[in-house]
Amino acid sequence: MSVKLGQFGEFVKEYEKARRPYPREVFTYLKRLLPNKNPKILDLGCGTGISTRQLAGTGQVIGCDPDPIMLKAARKHKRVNGERYVLGSAEKLPFKDNSFDAVTAFSAFHWFNNDESIGEIKRVLKTGGIIFLVNKAGWKNWGEGYRKAIIKSIGQEIATFIQNTFKPKQNLKRHKFKNIRSNDWERAEVVSSIKKALIYVQSISIWKTVPEDLRPKALSGLEEYFKKLKKRTGKIERKFKVRVVVGVK
Repeated sequence: MSVKLGQFGEFVKEYEKARRPYPREVFTYLKRLLPNKNPKILDLGCGTGISTRQLAGTGQVIGCDPDPIMLKAARKHKRVNGERYVLGSAEKLPFKDNSFDAVTAFSAFHWFNNDESIGEIKRVLKTGGIIFLVNKAGWKNWGEGYRKAIIKSIGQEIATFIQNTFKPKQNLKRHKFKNIRSNDWERAEVVSSIKKALIYVQSISIWKTVPEDLRPKALSGLEEYFKKLKKRTGKIERKFKVRVVVGVK
C-alpha cells in the first residue's frame, strides 16, 4: 500500500487544521548556511504553504507542489513577503538551470527521494547552492500507537511510516553533493483535544490507505485509543525529532 505525492488534495482541510509551523531554530540554521543575504529559494512539496510562508522572511521564495488543490489553499493565505506558488513535480521541475541558491523540502522529501528528483534539484541549484531537507519524525510509540489502533479497529493492515525509513544522505552522496551534514532538534507538541488528535491522524499519509468504507470504524477505534491515552497520561502529547540534512552543490 502506498500514497503518491500529488494525491494529498483530499487532506487539505485536515492539513490546514492540524499541521503546525516548524521550529524557529530550523530557519536560523538555514540563514547561517545561505550563500547570500537575498537568496532565491525553491520550497518543494510545499503543500498548503506552511514552510513557504516561514521561509518568506529569508529571501525570494517559490513554493512548488504537484497538487493544485493544495496550492489553491496555499494561495488563500496572506502573503508574508511576495512568496508565490508554482504547480510542478520534483521529477520534472519547471525552472531553468542554476536558478536557485537553495532548494528546501519540509516533511516531503521522502516522497521524491529518487535519482530523477535529485538530478533535477541539482540542475536548478546554482554552484555553491544548498539542498536543505527537513523532516519531522514522531517517536515510534506515538505513531505506531495510533497506527495499531487503526489496524485493530478495521481488522486489516495499513501502510507503514515511510519517513521513518528513508535515508537521504546516501542519495545526496551518490549525486556528489558536498559537505553533507545533519542537525537534530527534539520537540513535543501537546494536542489540545481528542478531536484535534483525530484531525491530525487524518492529515497523515497512512490514513489514505484506510479503505473509505472502513474509515468511520477506524475513527471510532482512534477515539477510544486517544481517550485511554489521555486518561493514562493526563494529556495527548506528540514527541518528535526535527532532522535537517544539508548538502552543497
